[in-house]
Amino acid sequence: MTGALTVEELELPTGRPATTDRRIYVKILALALVSRLLVVWMALFGHLRIKLFDEAPDLGFLAQSLSSGRGFSSPFGGSTGPSALVTPGYPAIVGLIFHLFGSYSIASASAVMLLQTLFTVLTVAVIMWVARRLFGDRTANLAGVFWAVSVPLLWMPILFWETSLSTLLLTGMVALALRCVEKPSVSLWAIIGVYCGLAMLVNPALILAMLAVACWTVYRTRSSSLHGPLLGVLVMLAVFAPWPIRNARVMHAFIPLRSSFGYELWQGNRAGADGVFDASLYPANSRLEFADYASKGELAYMREKSALAKAYIRAHPSEFIWLTAKRAVRFWMGRDGKIDSIPMELYMATIALLGLLGLATLFKKHRATAVLFLMPLLIFPLPYYITDMKFRYRLTIDPLLTILVAYAVIQLSAYSKRKYSA
Repeated sequence: MTGALTVEELELPTGRPATTDRRIYVKILALALVSRLLVVWMALFGHLRIKLFDEAPDLGFLAQSLSSGRGFSSPFGGSTGPSALVTPGYPAIVGLIFHLFGSYSIASASAVMLLQTLFTVLTVAVIMWVARRLFGDRTANLAGVFWAVSVPLLWMPILFWETSLSTLLLTGMVALALRCVEKPSVSLWAIIGVYCGLAMLVNPALILAMLAVACWTVYRTRSSSLHGPLLGVLVMLAVFAPWPIRNARVMHAFIPLRSSFGYELWQGNRAGADGVFDASLYPANSRLEFADYASKGELAYMREKSALAKAYIRAHPSEFIWLTAKRAVRFWMGRDGKIDSIPMELYMATIALLGLLGLATLFKKHRATAVLFLMPLLIFPLPYYITDMKFRYRLTIDPLLTILVAYAVIQLSAYSKRKYSA
């Protein structure tokens, strides 16, 4: 494709050196792998393996339903019919593991945790690639080491949600955008389309942030043909389309993403809500809510919760604003009512503040790159500000914050050296 802008014309920093010590790269990845395997070993030979599947019983029920040939159904047990509670990507992965190793078995728990270990180590690799491409080896190595050994991140492989995969997908989208800016091509745009379509099937919450990154890429390569981006959109829709088509055929309703948004909205906006998810009101944990869900059916149940939430918001607008602000603070502090602790809050707040410092510094030097980081950080949390907050949501954007933190530390170090040498 001709007419593509050069890296210099795009105002991107050119921090990557001509040669890279691959031994350091391999050592950091090995450190990330070994530290996480140690956590997995502790979980398998301790009580945590028992709790793995209990953390998200709905995902387990959906996976078991798929593995037994009953389709995507009954997310809370029993036989309650087809479901669109979540998109099928992650439950399908777990369903395949159940089919191969047995439902809820130790072998399946091992496979899930080892697969998520792979996702987290790949995330470290992508973090380092992006940081090295933009800011050089020192920033890349620092960001990689941080993600390799940071205590809260070590436990990601034993979280029975799609968090590890979502984190990898969002970070990978930034890497694809940088690659496309360097060498835009129709084939690469097609890959981006497939990538975004699959990401939507794993976690629809990613799509707005990923589309923003894609729009940034289109803008930065604006002298190139638009054939590539248009093909990317068509491919993304083609990859994702079977899901809403299935919902229309099986559930007789237009459900483009998932049916649970109304319930999530109600969880965060109702009498007694405090800005976090109340597991005691979830049909998987509450006999009363399960009975209501089973008797009304998923669509009617979710629509009722949505109506209740909207009525509450209309009747209590000031309370909604207060809860939204409270959830925003909780998001950036990593507080969800379950694992709140002063050390954790200090850790999450420090990462957020240093990341903000890195972003502000980057804006002064390379505005185009700063915007690339800013958009996911602004857009991804928005749904959680108005619904409910869980600690794992924040982890999805932590790789981008980690790169900015490493950049800020390197810049502060360089500034200190210049100041004291003057």
